[in-house]
Amino acid sequence: MTLLVLAGFSVVLTLLGFFVSVPAFKRLTILGLSLGLLALLLTWGRAEAFGPYQVDGVSRTFTLLALLGALWTVGLVRTRRFEFYLLVLYAATGMHLLASTQNLVLMLVALEALSLPLYALATWRRGAGLEAALKYFLLGALAAAFFLYGTALFYGATGSLLAGTPGEGPLYALALALLLVGLGFKVALAPFHFWTPDVYQGSPTPVVLFMATGVKAAAFAALLRVVAPGAGDALALLVALSVLIGNLAALGQKEAKRLLAYSSIAHAGYMALALYTGNAQALGFYLLTYVLATGLAFAVLSEVSPDQVPLERLKGLFHKDPLLGLSLFVAALSLLGLPPLAGFWGKYLVFTEAAKAGQWGLLVLALLTSAVSAYYYLGLALAVFQKGEAEAAPRPLARNVALLVALFLLLLGLFPGTLLPALAAS
Repeated sequence: MTLLVLAGFSVVLTLLGFFVSVPAFKRLTILGLSLGLLALLLTWGRAEAFGPYQVDGVSRTFTLLALLGALWTVGLVRTRRFEFYLLVLYAATGMHLLASTQNLVLMLVALEALSLPLYALATWRRGAGLEAALKYFLLGALAAAFFLYGTALFYGATGSLLAGTPGEGPLYALALALLLVGLGFKVALAPFHFWTPDVYQGSPTPVVLFMATGVKAAAFAALLRVVAPGAGDALALLVALSVLIGNLAALGQKEAKRLLAYSSIAHAGYMALALYTGNAQALGFYLLTYVLATGLAFAVLSEVSPDQVPLERLKGLFHKDPLLGLSLFVAALSLLGLPPLAGFWGKYLVFTEAAKAGQWGLLVLALLTSAVSAYYYLGLALAVFQKGEAEAAPRPLARNVALLVALFLLLLGLFPGTLLPALAAS
């Protein structure tokens, strides 16, 4: 039902785009995404299948997070061209499809369905963003080729195109490695992260919000099906590189979006710890806290500036607009994993999964690098209280949504058990 709603609205709005006003088109896009979300919630707990398209608990949980990111992006953006909203809708359809299949060929189609709109969205702002978008496109095409070769080798090793099919031998190991490269690019695992800082810095802030939330949710759903729980040394290397490079590179950043880009690389490494046991509940909860906190941070930054946001421009934000300042403060502390915010429980769950899998070396490394991240997260959080001349002209709706998300992060941190049973049931 969700796929039907999203695909149907995508096709219909493609035809209507030239005949309705942009504000009306934006409302129709929000309606389509909301109906897709409603269809998801109404069928929660019921398995659906149509050929290789299968809706299960993993699909619903991760599609929910992706659609939240899409809705947030559409709500924040300010543009006079309807194509932006249409591209987000097409990308959201691809995300749902990626999260809802075990067939590797359909996964490849879904990857391209979500990637092509993102390439266009990354170039939305000409000039500084064009070079970064070209890098994103070229590396994305290379990652798709790796995924395609991995699919071919996987079929040769197992005789099946279904992710998770057991196999053995060097051909099978190489196939999994290539598939991991293709999906590792999408979630920004090191060393496939080179596009991330430049694209985050050069793209419009609402687009970065979409990349950091929806794309990560959908791609981790695919990773959960492809590599878990048979993850091996290759994944351990990616996790170690991600948490080291992400956190150490973020220490010297002076621009907020670039700082959060390196932060997202580190968080991808933390999330990947849950792949060792294949615990969708732990990964889903971490992703929920990450989507909310990262989305909140980028939502605040988009109200400060749609382009680059040096940390200096955040000084005095609390005095200029207390709600925005507090929201960014809460988002940064949740990303750090400081109790009593929800981010603490997200990290606790994935670290516990690493311990269950016996990955003690990775666990110690994750704990140490998480402590290192306190330096730049606290710098971001406390900047809003320092003296400065921060500029912000937030819309009332944006301020209210930011306040609600900040309160939800606090309440979810105080009462995490209210949501965990729902994730377990899915």
